[in-house]
Amino acid sequence: MISSDAVLWVLVSLLAAAAPAPPPAASSYEDLVSFFREWRGFQKPKIAGGVPDYGAAAMAAQQKELETYRRRLSAIDPSGWPIPQQVDYAIVRAELAGLDFDHRVLKPWANNPAFYATVSGEESDQPAPEGPHALGTIDLWKYASPLSAKDAEAIRPGLRAIPGLLAQARTNLTGNGRDLWIFGAKVVRQQSADLAKLAPRLAGGSASLAPDAAKAKQATDDFAAWLDAQAASKTGPSGVGVENYDWYLKNVQLVPYTWAEEVALMERELARSRALLAMEELKNASRPPQAPVASAA
Repeated sequence: MISSDAVLWVLVSLLAAAAPAPPPAASSYEDLVSFFREWRGFQKPKIAGGVPDYGAAAMAAQQKELETYRRRLSAIDPSGWPIPQQVDYAIVRAELAGLDFDHRVLKPWANNPAFYATVSGEESDQPAPEGPHALGTIDLWKYASPLSAKDAEAIRPGLRAIPGLLAQARTNLTGNGRDLWIFGAKVVRQQSADLAKLAPRLAGGSASLAPDAAKAKQATDDFAAWLDAQAASKTGPSGVGVENYDWYLKNVQLVPYTWAEEVALMERELARSRALLAMEELKNASRPPQAPVASAA
């Protein structure tokens, strides 16, 4: 008689043989490139009615799906690649960590009113705009004045999205960080000023953009007034804390220093500057003090 253990062993063996083999781990650089293209598409929010969706449900769904992307990237083994390709892998991994940090810590769509300012009148002194921003930024400084019909059509979708985006922001913004709120209101008012400067640039083929620009400015002014009305109730801190900042430095910025070490480096440089200033003052002690500059000329 065959024992029950033997029957069980046979069944398990048959099931194991019938089960498909797990797919091999992706390990080519082309797999990383393909993953990266797909990742950049996923990174963007869903669009509903021409407006990016940063609502609580949409962001929760993105955060949940992010874990799938992290597992997929972990399955790619870059250990045998040339160093430059391994660097690319590390940068892609840092991008995933950045979105993870946004969801766990920053939550700019819920905490930072400046996130919803999508019109930029001046070029940033950085390669890319600083800080997180909603999808669809309009860089007005890139376009010649008066605006051509082609340029008007390029920025029309962004302008038309502003009223809906700012209406959505009133629901999405639930944070209590006072500094973020006050600064964000200032940035939104700057958007209104930039939109006001756009109106005189609309003529000829771009004149049809005027109604969209006017609606965007009115929505911006209404949003700024709403932020001002809410400001008094915002009393909390706006920082992320040392522990979160250390994690961000290591995993997103790929910086080999902690917050405390960066402070020590800055204090050392400050001490060096003060020492050099004291040396110059001592070297020139016999000379009369220089008169302060009195005018721009």
